[in-house]
Amino acid sequence: MLAHMESTTSPTSPRGPLEPPPVVRVDYHFHTAFSYDSEVTPEAALERAQEANIDVLCVTDHDTIDGAVKMKGMPCPNVRIVVGCEFTAEDGSHIIGLDLRDLFDTRSVLGILENIKLQGGLVLLPHLFRRGTGIFRNEMRRSDEFVHQVLSRADLVECHNGRDNWENNERSRRLAVSLGIPAVAGSDAHSTATLGSVFVEYAQGELRHGLSPRRIFFPTQAPKAENPAKRRMMELYHRHRKTLPPVVDAAYRTLKGWLKPDSGHAAAPRAQYELGFFGEGASARHRER
Repeated sequence: MLAHMESTTSPTSPRGPLEPPPVVRVDYHFHTAFSYDSEVTPEAALERAQEANIDVLCVTDHDTIDGAVKMKGMPCPNVRIVVGCEFTAEDGSHIIGLDLRDLFDTRSVLGILENIKLQGGLVLLPHLFRRGTGIFRNEMRRSDEFVHQVLSRADLVECHNGRDNWENNERSRRLAVSLGIPAVAGSDAHSTATLGSVFVEYAQGELRHGLSPRRIFFPTQAPKAENPAKRRMMELYHRHRKTLPPVVDAAYRTLKGWLKPDSGHAAAPRAQYELGFFGEGASARHRER
């Protein structure tokens, strides 16, 4: 089933250049120090969000809403906080809930989806094809029925993740466009330097998550497919990860952290996609890079 889905000048007037319309910028995926793999304090996050001109920040820590609730209660009129959580399902899949009020105990994939919806939240599927945590990652070999069950409950798809590779992001984008599922994007930042490096821009007053016309910004990624041999080997590791000695898993995580540090300054984001201006599906326009 998944195989089938998969610069301009400003107008002018006699009075001179027109002012650009006010916009709202949203980063849909961010981690604070309340996540095990981030050290960003709520104070530093708010400061950086203002510097990056992010108006709405979705705080999506791993398996907790404590950081998001804390930030929502802090005085910062220029940044609106959305309380979210990146849940880890029992099979390792990540699922984001937005506009949450409470946590819950269930960790089955469908149970997480249902509980997010029951409290009026939005289901966002992040980095769908990432090894180890993507809900449709290759090594899971999902059935068509499972794919249907998940997508029928999804409100949003992350068509670009700031920490994922070009190939996975492109697969996510194609899936969202082919099925007409509202697409958004997030930095998935675990550092202040990359917060706001990916964002969705809406016209002010028209913010309906993933539904209003919007532009998606992120640093340009060079088209590059992963080496097939490496892919097969890594998928094999993730498929059997639970049966491997703990020292193997620890070594893998350490090596991964060395090879892909979330540090330094992100490249400047550029407008890459325009969505929702003429319908979400085939009318979505991929801007020239």
